[in-house]
Amino acid sequence: MRVFLLLPALALALGAPAPQARAAAPGIVLVDANYGSAGDDTDFLFRLGMLEGHLIVGHDLLQAGRPQLALPHFGHPVRELYDDIADYVQTHHIAPFDTQLIRLEAAVARAPTSPDTEKQYQAIIATVHAARQVAPQALRDSIPEMIKICSETIDAASGEYGSSLDHGRVEVIVEYHDSRGYISYVQQEVDRLAQSYPDAADQGILARFKAVLAKAQWIVQPLLPDPQPRASVGQYRAVAAEAAAIARE
Repeated sequence: MRVFLLLPALALALGAPAPQARAAAPGIVLVDANYGSAGDDTDFLFRLGMLEGHLIVGHDLLQAGRPQLALPHFGHPVRELYDDIADYVQTHHIAPFDTQLIRLEAAVARAPTSPDTEKQYQAIIATVHAARQVAPQALRDSIPEMIKICSETIDAASGEYGSSLDHGRVEVIVEYHDSRGYISYVQQEVDRLAQSYPDAADQGILARFKAVLAKAQWIVQPLLPDPQPRASVGQYRAVAAEAAAIARE
């Protein structure tokens, strides 16, 4: 488990200015050295997808009237993922959006049902989508490469699901929701590809991948799951392996 910088977003909810520095306290490691290569477009898209997945599931929970369950998913993007893409953001001259993420978390903490909070959510989603456009179009438009990224995201989702279970029961709900958010992002990306590429061969591989994705979606379909999980960790891992097999073709 990595250790992350904790940002005082709740202070923003009380009207304090957003923190400008990202320095760590003594003894705190912000990010592992092998994360967030400034030149790795594939890694950037993978991590940006997970960041968006957190935002998606957080928004789903807000819409369901569960702000306390939603709040961690507006904190995780800046505490657990932004540092992984910060070098890429700087190297590729993308406007930094960590402060925007911090302000959204503060808005969710302060006024989860406010129209302004919804406006901030929609704005950060637009920012994330704009940042994604910086990655080479040839990569973003490559169905084989994007399926690899999506399969890796399903694998990450299966890991989060495993972390949510204890003695065969869903006990750590935040990890379950991480998994659900990642799968929601994958669905969004696969739908984008399916709408953009009508070629029969492309549609064929996407249809096969969608069939595998549907299995993962079913496992984490309930936003508020029963303690008894729909699948074991092994079953979810098997779904991730199916996705990876398609990606290797």
